[in-house]
Amino acid sequence: MSFIRSLDEKQISALLSGKNIDLFNLLKKDVLSGTVFPAVRKNQIYFYYEGGCLYKFSNGKFARDKAFEKYGCENKNLSAYEIAKKQVENKFTNVMGNVKERRLLNSLYCCTFDKTRLFDTVVLDIEVNLNGNIGGGKKCDLVLYNVPSNTIMFVEGKVFFDSRVNVKRGSMPEVIDQVNTYSEAIAEQHQTVIRQYANHVEIINRLFGTKYPIPQKLVRQAKLLVYETPLNITENNSYSIDTITSALGIDNVVFMRQNDTPSTDDIWNSLCK
Repeated sequence: MSFIRSLDEKQISALLSGKNIDLFNLLKKDVLSGTVFPAVRKNQIYFYYEGGCLYKFSNGKFARDKAFEKYGCENKNLSAYEIAKKQVENKFTNVMGNVKERRLLNSLYCCTFDKTRLFDTVVLDIEVNLNGNIGGGKKCDLVLYNVPSNTIMFVEGKVFFDSRVNVKRGSMPEVIDQVNTYSEAIAEQHQTVIRQYANHVEIINRLFGTKYPIPQKLVRQAKLLVYETPLNITENNSYSIDTITSALGIDNVVFMRQNDTPSTDDIWNSLCK
């Protein structure tokens, strides 16, 4: 299995015609407003919303994960599309441990397609499985694209009080192995990842009217972004911060303070020095 980003002409034609075009137009409207994020896969597109996959386009048609339907929506005045969105909201609102992280990461997606937001750095991809021999099945949260430098970077996002980050003194934060695994996976497929994201950019430019240049470079080290670092640091907090920073390197992790909402440019400048 390898890392592929593609959408052939047959799939593009199907997406933009017939019974698919009405739903695509609804999704595109939300993409351009920053509430839905499209992620190209192997001859597929996943449309993410509020932490979950709202629709998947594959084999010439749209499909939903049936598991979302149990997160009911009783408002009969809503359209099928709005009900689908509400069900995704309900699912991830109920998973309390993920709510803060999802909301903070979701707030970054809008800069990619909203033409009123002028950022040097945009979100190119989310929930990324590198599909190589290393770390198969693990998903990195973000791929950021710094347009002026034509460079892409993988970033894992966490909130500080996630048990994989904040640990008792003497324990090893799990997030260290997680980020190192992504770095090894990137190294395994470095040139392939760059080529496939060139395909990805061409596809989103065509479908959503963006004009991003083709990426040329990839930061080889995966990075860690930690939100909600407490203002008053305890002994265990300090131990966790020092252990993670020592293991990953000071240039590869940034701890954002509680209530900070960094932009994509802030994150890039903090992690790519």
